[in-house]
Amino acid sequence: MSKYAVVKIGASQEKVSIGDELVVSSSFSETTLIPILVSLKKGELVSDNKELKKFKVEIQDIGTGKSKKINIFQYKNKTGNRRRMGYREDNKIIKIKNIVGLEGSEEE
Repeated sequence: MSKYAVVKIGASQEKVSIGDELVVSSSFSETTLIPILVSLKKGELVSDNKELKKFKVEIQDIGTGKSKKINIFQYKNKTGNRRRMGYREDNKIIKIKNIVGLEGSEEE
């Protein structure tokens, strides 16, 4: 995996290559991203903003899902007050279709 890009999705940065699948927030609605960092080949990185504008990461929406359940338990001492709740966030699954600007970036 020598050809990859680092993109910013929400508050996090992800290292992606062609064919990778990511789980993002359901509010994410972009179809292309401009990378923060690109690796053209092993040992060669591009991080200059002028150079990075030549590259784009194309995204395909695959489906939706839910995150792992978060169990919430509240307890108050000496009163017998106990409360249990659970929470599952809606997620979107995306696939990296192409990184425009890389030589030979077709899917294999």
